[in-house]
Amino acid sequence: MAFLAVILPLVITVVGGFFVLLEVETYNDAVERLEMKLDRTLASNSVMLARAVWERNEALIASQAVPALIDPDLIGIFITDRAGRTLAEFGARETPLGKSITGEAPIRYDAGADLQEAGRLELVMTDAGIRASARSRTLVLIAFAILLSVAIVFAAQAAFDLVIGRPLKELQKAIDSTRLGAPREEVQWSGADEVARVIEAFNRMQRRHTAYENALDEARIDLEQRVEERTVELKRARDEARAANRAKSAFLANMSHELRTPLNAIIGFAEVLKNQKFGPLGDERYSSYAEIVRTSGTHLLDLINDLLDLSRAEAGGLIPADSTLAVDAQIRRAIDMSRTEIDASGLTVRVAVDADVPPLRADARLILQLLSNLITNAVKFTRSDGTITIGAAVDDRRSVSLFVADTGIGIPEDQIDKVLEPFTQLDTRLHREHRGAGLGLPLCRAIAQAHGGQILIESTFGEGTRVTVILPPWRALPPADDTPPTEA
Repeated sequence: MAFLAVILPLVITVVGGFFVLLEVETYNDAVERLEMKLDRTLASNSVMLARAVWERNEALIASQAVPALIDPDLIGIFITDRAGRTLAEFGARETPLGKSITGEAPIRYDAGADLQEAGRLELVMTDAGIRASARSRTLVLIAFAILLSVAIVFAAQAAFDLVIGRPLKELQKAIDSTRLGAPREEVQWSGADEVARVIEAFNRMQRRHTAYENALDEARIDLEQRVEERTVELKRARDEARAANRAKSAFLANMSHELRTPLNAIIGFAEVLKNQKFGPLGDERYSSYAEIVRTSGTHLLDLINDLLDLSRAEAGGLIPADSTLAVDAQIRRAIDMSRTEIDASGLTVRVAVDADVPPLRADARLILQLLSNLITNAVKFTRSDGTITIGAAVDDRRSVSLFVADTGIGIPEDQIDKVLEPFTQLDTRLHREHRGAGLGLPLCRAIAQAHGGQILIESTFGEGTRVTVILPPWRALPPADDTPPTEA
């Protein structure tokens, strides 16, 4: 049907165009013959009417001119004398049935030695007869064109079905069977035309796809076997990792006790010696040495505590023991814990806590540890006469932000993410001077995440750093909650 819809209008247009051109040519030939007929009639009638016009004999003019109107193509005869006055008019100049064709010729009379002009003859003919014949021929040609077009189209359809339709149906059948999941079939068709070449290309494609599918099936079977083997290996590795993690947890638990107990003893005895509670040591250097032992032991104890807390966080065991705490009081307590280092560094500390910051529902010890670590970092990497600002704010969603900003050495932009990785220190001169274990910021991030929050670092190298911990809105107590804050 699609073929017929395309070819039928095309054939009708071509055949119809041919017959239209043929009819136009026929019409033009007929008009040309009519004009030649007009010239002959003018010539004959001008000779025949010469005497009557010369003598101005109207009766003779009428008897000689009127019989010419028997010709159906002639519709008007108009005669004037040599002065241009009308002698006779027969018929009309226009006809509603066709186009008028006008011709003129002089009327000359032999009056002696030479021909004298007696008047002028004007004849008017019409192409109505030509048009009527053209209409009759057009109807016949239209009917013939339609019959010829239909014959051509159906002959083309039959040829199309024989040469193209049948192989295309076989091709469609093979494609449909492949789509339904059946084995790929080849189309059995031979020939030397374009359709045969297309079918041969399709058969080659079928063979290639069959080979690809067979190879894919083999690869899938092999992959399934490998996945199964790999799954067994991964399960074994998972079990080994779990066993190792349990062993690590047990080791850390044991080491926590084994390390903290002697360290606490070392710190305690160092304080006793430094304060000379049981009498003078005999030399001032002993007191200085005792202070070094106490400071080193305290630093080591803090490092062990941070390491154990970070290990618990990585194992998912850092669970906050929620209590109600006042943000301002917690900030000031963290500053007091670092007061010695702050004073020794000659730094200025500012507290900027907004008045509308609500109390928090959080782990007081962990929040204090977070603030203390951030302040320690700020003190460590800020030069003398610098400024450290510790504060808190609340936004429209009641998310509480705790921040510590300094005017220190800052962090290069491409290394900000790096400082949040455990056991990582930046490779700058001042960082090398204050070499540490690199646990402070990673532990702060773990504490923030344990509270459902996040940590953001903004820094400009050489100008300073701002570390912000954002706690979720549900950590802030509602305004109507009059529960007094409790400190842990």
